[in-house]
Amino acid sequence: MADPLGKAGRPMLNLDWRFFPVFDSLDPANAYRGAYDLGLVATSLAIAILAAFVALSISGRIVAATTARARYAWASAGAISMGGGIWAMHFIGMLAFSLPCGVAYDPAGTVLSMIPGIIASGIALNAISKETEPGLPRLTVSAVLMGAGIGAMHYSGMAAMRPEALLRYDPALVGVSVVVAIVLAFVSLSIRVRFHRANTPDLLATITAASVMGCAVAGMHYTAMQASIFFPLPGAPLSSMALSPTLLALLITLFTILIASSTLVATFAGRQNELALSLRAEVARREDIEQDLVRAREQAEAANRAKSQFVATMSHEIRTPMNGVLGMTNLISSTPLNERQRRLVENLSRSGKALLATINDILDFSKIEAGRFELFEVDFDPREVLAEVTDLFSEPCASKGVEFVYFVDEQIPSRVRGDPVRLRQVLINLVGNAIKYTDRGEILVEMAIAERTEEHVMLACSVQDTGIGIAAEQQAKVFDSFYQIDNVMSRARGGSGLGLTIAKHLVDMMGGTIGLHSELGQGSRFHFTVRARRSAGHEDANAGLRRIASRFRVMLVDTNAVSARVLSLYLKSWGVQSAVYTAAAAARAGWDEALAAGKSFDVAIIDVKGLGMAGIDLARHVRAEGREGKANVIALVAIDSFTVDSSLERLGVFATLMKPARPSELFNCLAAIASGTKRGAASLFPTRAQRTKHPQFEARILVVEDNAVNQEVAVGMLEGMGCRAVTAPNGSAAVQVFARDRSFDLILMDCEMPVMDGFEASQRIRDVERAVPHGDDDRGQWQRISIVAVTAHALTSVRERCLAAGMDDFLVKPFDEAQLAEVLRRWLPYRERAPLERAPPTVATPDPQPIDLARIEEIRAIKGQNSATLLQRVISQFTATAPTLAATIRTKTAEGDCEALWRAAHSLKSSAAAVGAQLVSGRCAEIEAKARSSGAEPVKTLLDALDRELAAATRSLQQLT
Repeated sequence: MADPLGKAGRPMLNLDWRFFPVFDSLDPANAYRGAYDLGLVATSLAIAILAAFVALSISGRIVAATTARARYAWASAGAISMGGGIWAMHFIGMLAFSLPCGVAYDPAGTVLSMIPGIIASGIALNAISKETEPGLPRLTVSAVLMGAGIGAMHYSGMAAMRPEALLRYDPALVGVSVVVAIVLAFVSLSIRVRFHRANTPDLLATITAASVMGCAVAGMHYTAMQASIFFPLPGAPLSSMALSPTLLALLITLFTILIASSTLVATFAGRQNELALSLRAEVARREDIEQDLVRAREQAEAANRAKSQFVATMSHEIRTPMNGVLGMTNLISSTPLNERQRRLVENLSRSGKALLATINDILDFSKIEAGRFELFEVDFDPREVLAEVTDLFSEPCASKGVEFVYFVDEQIPSRVRGDPVRLRQVLINLVGNAIKYTDRGEILVEMAIAERTEEHVMLACSVQDTGIGIAAEQQAKVFDSFYQIDNVMSRARGGSGLGLTIAKHLVDMMGGTIGLHSELGQGSRFHFTVRARRSAGHEDANAGLRRIASRFRVMLVDTNAVSARVLSLYLKSWGVQSAVYTAAAAARAGWDEALAAGKSFDVAIIDVKGLGMAGIDLARHVRAEGREGKANVIALVAIDSFTVDSSLERLGVFATLMKPARPSELFNCLAAIASGTKRGAASLFPTRAQRTKHPQFEARILVVEDNAVNQEVAVGMLEGMGCRAVTAPNGSAAVQVFARDRSFDLILMDCEMPVMDGFEASQRIRDVERAVPHGDDDRGQWQRISIVAVTAHALTSVRERCLAAGMDDFLVKPFDEAQLAEVLRRWLPYRERAPLERAPPTVATPDPQPIDLARIEEIRAIKGQNSATLLQRVISQFTATAPTLAATIRTKTAEGDCEALWRAAHSLKSSAAAVGAQLVSGRCAEIEAKARSSGAEPVKTLLDALDRELAAATRSLQQLT
């Protein structure tokens, strides 16, 4: 072999095995040319991929480890497995490279070269075995450390090599080999993270990342081998290894596969163990959750019972005084009152009823939540239910100037079976809300048939108004508990926010659905359905049979388009030909035109409520001219207007019906006219100004009540109905009274009383009846006395307790005269007598005087230098300013300046009150209120009265001075 230092070229910078810089003059052309065994190369690559796969599989166990010791153990096993695999790949790669010289390995150095591989593997596992995904900085640092570790492992392994040659390294390729290791490590770690983020199946992600990482290790190794330069040494033997490289590579491969397989088995076993532990923990957690749910349910049930009991108790505690308030109000209203006193009593009654309605809503909601709300079934007429709701709301609508209209499809059966009370409650809630949020226009209630089967009828009802409407984003919430559309507006208009919630529950219980359509500023339409059973024996016997046999024509005059449409639908269904007008002048012209053409109308239905005096004039015109004598007129009036006016009666109208007219009554009127019946078939509707009938009973009642006010209320109502009442303050006293005197017809028994409550008292009274039989009564029969429970509780459980204690009926506080009369009628029908007709209470006191002399005396009593002079100055000041303020009121009314109008009225009201001009002050208060709420137009009718009252007050004051 030639001298290696001969023919030296220019010096070159290389690295020796210790990585020290060396300037060699060796000719690279003289270096050994090594060769690779492709089989061993492939084996080395497979070993690297297998090692990476094992390590990445272990990373899942590291993340799932629940203790630091387990995490450390799995991390160590993974690092050793992967580091050993990298080392095996390196050693097999070395064996795949053959040189034409002898090669040996230092055992210690060879084994120690595994340490950098283990460290590099630990770095990789640390990067991907975190619960949080690594960011770019952490990935970069981990890739750099891992690449450097793999490079350190390779070059420390090369240092353990003992070739019979001079080993040098190309610095540039050494750097490239490390960069290759770092880049491929970064790519491998990034693939693993991205696959995990994309929820890629774990096995696919592991195989892909392991393949890239294996290529990183192999790429670095073979790049580094390319950086190695072997130069011949003089006299070096050309010998080979003692063992065949292939055999040695096979042994290393088998050993590596054995270790990898053992690790994978351990990983699988660990995964199964973790799954078992996780399953056991999940079972335990679910058992704990189940126990918590059981405890929570028990606590919720206990809380619900406590809440229901609390609501029932509060209901009782509030209802008891409310019974006294409303009862006393009812009694006071039956006594002579002046106008101001009557208004105060009415306000008190309305406030009490509003509070009672809120209490009932809360109680109903509580019963619904507790699952104790029950329905019952009776036969009823749907038309009557709607008519009752109409009667209830006609007056509130009239007072607001809102038209109330309702329509019932003629195909609805006259009798169905269901719960009319709850149907009425739903309608009341919806109509009440409509009135609350409607200040103009009309409210239309409709009832029709949505579905009909052999056994059931589905009633479809709707309530449409022209009120403020509901915004689209709020419509989904209106049926939620305590939800109100506008808190500020709701406070002004009242309401608990429970009405629609209760309505929805009731509709659901009755097998229907409820919904709404609304547009902000345009009004709302609530619609619902309820399922009712067909009533046996009634079926649809009357459906579609109401017809007017005689052919005659009707002129319908109605100022409200919706009301006119509904009435025309009724007339059409009855077979009546009609012409509809919305104005008095057009109707009068139409009447005259028909008369001239020889086709005069037989009946005129006139909306006197809407037309006012123009309607009365039209009725007078119709009654004066006709085809054959005078035509018949049916007048539609408001509940509190014109019916007290004798002008309609003097005209001889056939009937006066309250608007909205009941279809049955309107039909009866037309049928009577068609049959030739004279006037009087349909009487005038009663109003508060007309005579009313009060039920009368000849009965002796024992009233058991501990509250003195409620006792007074009950006795007053009973005496008003002609009964004789005896009182007892508690149950014990009631038992003693009954034991001494058995001549009572009925006992009103309060349930909650001191000493002895009503339940025990009722049982004792039943014991007395059994122990001491009572003699014959006036009918010659043995009679068990009726006991009616009177309580503020309205729960089903209390009702059942009353019946169990021996009571016969249930009367809920607060009750009114009509409810009490119904109870007496139910249990003492043989004691009822002809009702007593009473005129409304009149006031015997003289008309109020223009000046309150008591106020004048108060002014005179004011201490000062000269009280007489003070009175003169006050009167002089009033007489000087009052006419100016009155003139301002009239001027601003004509101009429509509402704010200036009510301010002037307010000022005159205060001045008049200061000098005792009570009529003027009251009139100004009325003007102020109307100007604030309705504008200047309604004030015009009050101005003349104000002028008269101011003139009378001025004259009276001047006489005092």
